[in-house]
Amino acid sequence: MTGARAVERVVTALAQRREQLVERVVSDARSLAGYRGLDATQRADFAQTVRDGFDAIVRAMAEQRSFTDDGVVFLRPGNRRRKTAGVTEAEILAVVRAFQRTIWDAIAELAGTEEDGRAAAFILARPLIDYTDVLSGVVTEAFAEGQEALASRADSVRRELLETLLSGTELSPGPMLQAARAAGLAGGNELVVVTARPVVADVDRAALPMAARALARAASDVVEPLAAVRGDEIVIVRPTPEDDAQRLAESLDAVWSRLAQEGTLLGIGVSTAYKGCGDVPAAYNEACAALEWVRPAGGVLALSGLSPLDYLVLRAGDRTAWRLVPPAVRSFVEEDARQGGTLRDAVLTYVECDLNVKLAAERLFVHPNTAHYRLSRIEERTGLSMRRFADLLLLVIAIRLGGAAS
Repeated sequence: MTGARAVERVVTALAQRREQLVERVVSDARSLAGYRGLDATQRADFAQTVRDGFDAIVRAMAEQRSFTDDGVVFLRPGNRRRKTAGVTEAEILAVVRAFQRTIWDAIAELAGTEEDGRAAAFILARPLIDYTDVLSGVVTEAFAEGQEALASRADSVRRELLETLLSGTELSPGPMLQAARAAGLAGGNELVVVTARPVVADVDRAALPMAARALARAASDVVEPLAAVRGDEIVIVRPTPEDDAQRLAESLDAVWSRLAQEGTLLGIGVSTAYKGCGDVPAAYNEACAALEWVRPAGGVLALSGLSPLDYLVLRAGDRTAWRLVPPAVRSFVEEDARQGGTLRDAVLTYVECDLNVKLAAERLFVHPNTAHYRLSRIEERTGLSMRRFADLLLLVIAIRLGGAAS
């Protein structure tokens, strides 16, 4: 018997065993939890899919041609229906392998041990291998598409949730409220808003989603915070207790440094802690204000790390407050800054030490007499007294304003 006739004989006999082999594959599938959970209609649909796959492979063998993606187009809807019914990707791939084994065992039995039979089995192995490869790829692709679709729907809900929170609209039961709970924002938890924008206009926009993910994961232990890219702006709403704000700021600073090294230079503003989703608009406004203060050079500004005085100084960023400082004091602050800020440091340390010159000298690593001398020079140049509260307050504010204006 020639090789061609042996192939024809094996394929014909294989076709005659169609229902027996299909039932064997279906029976093997019942050992998998996903397939056991199918109802009667779904089981019948699955059996028909196996039957259609069997017919396709037999046709390819009869024509002695390789199997291609086009040959399994009809199987895609069946795979989607199985996925919808709860069958996992691993379980579908296990059935693909069971199908291959069943068909190959039948081919080996039908081919026999004669030389022409072994040659026929060798010829028929190619379309069977191609079938398995192609179908496995289709299954993986279908599940990837499904996961992408689910992720896309989830992202859509999260983006809608963010816009709803920023608008101050109360959440009603449904997908957005569920997304808020998943992000740790329900139940009156404390939260902060983080907003970031590129320092330069020509930043690679494709890098912003990656930056958003990195910033969202900063100091995030379990919950994935709510984060989205809105044009050139990254907005993150995350559960953060007030006593954890400093850890968040440090983590954001570390992420900022890494992103800057990679070429994405951002300005990042962080609000103070608010309680409940209803305060998200106020927290967002705070974060935007902090962002604008830090944005020219880039960096992270967390408002929770500022003193009330520092915050008020930042609020006076239009320089009006600086012009209200007496000219002699303005001149002193500007000249001392150009000379390295030695006298500025003496003032601030003196105030931090509750006007204790000896303690201030220790912190400045100078002799007490040197500290006294520096304070005297300040009095001479400014006309202010280092022992009057009002004068010291004016000087500290002037130093802070001078730093903000520089």
